Amino acid sequence: MARPSKYSPELRRRAIAEVIERDRTVVEVARDLGVGSPETVRNWVKQARRDAGLEQGPTTEELAEIRKLRKEVADQQRTIEILKAATTFFAQEADPRSR
Repeated sequence: MARPSKYSPELRRRAIAEVIERDRTVVEVARDLGVGSPETVRNWVKQARRDAGLEQGPTTEELAEIRKLRKEVADQQRTIEILKAATTFFAQEADPRSR
């Protein structure tokens, strides 16, 4: 399970707006808003630009879908491993040569 975000959505929106709309630097915004690392703000801005179609790359919705699908695949792989083990077990039980 993902950990809760350290920063509120409102702080993120404000930081993104400061950089994109007011043309401030990422370092200034991070310092002024008390964000620990300018890289955090840079990542928020980069993702906001992707979501707006200004940059190439997966949008937030696409990333969420990818995470969901990866989780489903992992679950299905676990199910397959359980079924393989059960098949092997029951095949050995049914084999008359093993008695």
